[in-house]
Amino acid sequence: PLTPNRCRSDRNTRSGQHYRCREVDQPESQGYYLHSGTIKRTKVAMWGLLLMIPAGVVGLTDPLLSEETLERRSLTRFIKGHENNTICWERHGVDGFLSVIDSHNHFRPFEGPPVPFGTYLEWMVDHGLLFSTMFGIGQKIMKANPQDPDCCYYLHCPTLNYTVVPSTKNDYANAEDFTKTYKKNSTMEDMIHLTLSVTFPNLQQPKDNNNNFNRLENSYPNTFGWAGEINVFKHALAGNGFFEQDRVTEKKINSGAYDTLFDTLSARKWPTTLHCDLGCDNYDNVPVDEDPRNQLNDCHVPTFELMDASRNAMWWKEMLGPYYHSFFTKKNAPRDSFSKVQHLRVWDTLLGKYPKLKVVWAHIGLSKELKDLHPYIHAHVLRTLFNRHPNLHADVSWDVLAKQNLMNHPIGRSVDHLTNEHHTDFNEDVEFMVNSDEVKDLHDDLHATWQIHEQLVRRSGSVSGPTHAMAIYLELFHEFPERFLTGTDFVASFGQKANYPGTKNRNGCVKDVPNHARQLTDTSSINMFLDDEAFKKIVLGENYFRLTGLEDVFAAPPVCGDTLLPLEAIIGIVAGVVLLVLIIIIVLVSVYFCRKDESGTSFSRVGENPSATTNV
Repeated sequence: PLTPNRCRSDRNTRSGQHYRCREVDQPESQGYYLHSGTIKRTKVAMWGLLLMIPAGVVGLTDPLLSEETLERRSLTRFIKGHENNTICWERHGVDGFLSVIDSHNHFRPFEGPPVPFGTYLEWMVDHGLLFSTMFGIGQKIMKANPQDPDCCYYLHCPTLNYTVVPSTKNDYANAEDFTKTYKKNSTMEDMIHLTLSVTFPNLQQPKDNNNNFNRLENSYPNTFGWAGEINVFKHALAGNGFFEQDRVTEKKINSGAYDTLFDTLSARKWPTTLHCDLGCDNYDNVPVDEDPRNQLNDCHVPTFELMDASRNAMWWKEMLGPYYHSFFTKKNAPRDSFSKVQHLRVWDTLLGKYPKLKVVWAHIGLSKELKDLHPYIHAHVLRTLFNRHPNLHADVSWDVLAKQNLMNHPIGRSVDHLTNEHHTDFNEDVEFMVNSDEVKDLHDDLHATWQIHEQLVRRSGSVSGPTHAMAIYLELFHEFPERFLTGTDFVASFGQKANYPGTKNRNGCVKDVPNHARQLTDTSSINMFLDDEAFKKIVLGENYFRLTGLEDVFAAPPVCGDTLLPLEAIIGIVAGVVLLVLIIIIVLVSVYFCRKDESGTSFSRVGENPSATTNV
C-alpha cells in the first residue's frame, strides 16, 4: 500500500489541480517518490483519496492533452439526446485524433501487482479515454521451483520452469474492483465507461471452461459484457511452454470441444477478443533456445500440418488466390514461408464453426514473431476473411503494430523493399505484381498529413512516420470501416524490480504515466489518416457501441469534416489568394499611372489604344 500524499491544493481547474508536495520517505526499491514542486492532476486525483492511495505518483512533465481538449472530451459528447452529442468533433483541431476508446486494455499483469485501480483510471481520463474494456490477463506465470526468483512478464523468464497457465485469478480481482469500487463511485462512472471482460478460458485444455465460467458468473451476476483476450495461437509464449500443451486443431474444433463456451458467448452477444497469430517467421524476441528442454528452435510447422496443407491445396488456393505460390510450390508442397500463414486454416475453421460469435481478432493477427509478411498478402487474407465471416472484427491494438509495421518509416526508405525483386514473399512462381508507383503516391499523401501532426506525436510517442505498408492497410480500413476497433494493449503492471527480477531482465514491470501516454499516442497515430466515415466508426465508437450493445445509450458525435481541406490545402489557398490580390493591386496601380500620364484622367482613349475598353 502507498502512503497518502502530504500535499495541499493550490488551485482546482477542469484540467488539473496543482499540488505542492514534500518528499515522501520511502525505500528506493518501492519507487514511489513524490518530489517537491508542482504536479498537475485532474479531478480524478480525488479518487486516490477516496481509495486511500495517492493518485498517479509519476507524471508527464506536460499534460498529454490541453485543458480545452479535456474539457470537451466528456461522456456527454457521446450520450444520445444530450446537446453536447451534436457538437462536431474537430479531429485535426481541438478535439484531436487520439483514441477515446480502448477496446484492448489489460488492468492486470501476468504476475505481480497491478497499477492501483484508481490511479490507472486517472491516467486514462487524463489522457482522454472515455470508454474501455477491462481485461485481466487470462494466464498467470507458474514457477516450477519455489526458490527461483519471481517474474512479472514471460519474456523476463522464458523457460519451462516458468510456464504460463490459464487462471481465473485476474478475472475475480477485476470483478472486485469493478463492482465494489467503480460501480459504487458515481464520479468514476461519469468520467469513463468500463466494460468488464472474462479472460480465463483455456482453448488448449477446455474441459474446465464451463465450470469456471459458471462460478465466476454466479459470484458476479450481470457484471461481465465481453470475453477475452483468449489465446488460440500465441508464439510469444513459445519459451514458456505454450506449444508443449495440446494445440487448437480443426479436429478439436469440429468435435464440439468449444461448443459450450462459444455458444454461450454467442447467445449473450458478448464481443470476444481472440488472439490468433496468423503464423510465425522468427523468434528474434523469444529465446526458445534458453531452455534445452524446449523442442522448438525455429518457426516449426508440425509434419501433420504440412501434410494436411498439401491434401487441402484447393482450399489454400481459394483462400490465398494470386498469392498461393508465395507459400506453395507448383507441386502444391508447402514452402518454408508457409510458416507465415500456418494457422490460417484452423482460424477460418473456428470462425466458420461459430458464425454468430462476435469475434475481435487481436492485433489483426500480427506479432513480433511475424514481421515480414507482405502487406498485400495480409490485406488479401483480411479481406477474404471479412467477406466470409460477417461477425469478424479486428483491433489495431498494441504499439508493436505501429512501431513494427505501420508507423516506423526510416528516413529515405523507398518503396523498393516491397517490390517483387526485393521481398521474401516473391519467387519465380508468383504471378502478382506490386504497383510500386501507386503505393508511393499513397505514401506521399500520408507523409504530408504526418508532417502536420508530427510534432504532437513525437512529444509523447515513439513512432517515426507512416510506412509504405500503412498506405496499403489504409485502403483496407476504408473498404471495411465497420470492422475495426482502436486499442492500446496496455498492461497496467506495477511489479518492482527488486521483487520481480526474473531470469533475463532485472528491470521489473513498473508502468507509469509516460508509458501509458506513449502507448496511447503510438496506437492512435494511425487515426490521423482515416477519412471521416472511418474515423467516426473506428475512433469515435460507432463500431464499439454496436458490438457492446451500447448503441441505445451512446452515439458517435458528428465529425466536422475538416479532412476535406487539410492544412496544406488551406495554406495553399490562402497563399494563392494573397498572391492574386497583390497581382491585381500591381495591375491597377500600373493602369492608373499610365492613364494619368496619357490624359490626366483615369480612362484610356479608344483611338489611341485599340485594345482598351470603351469609356462608358
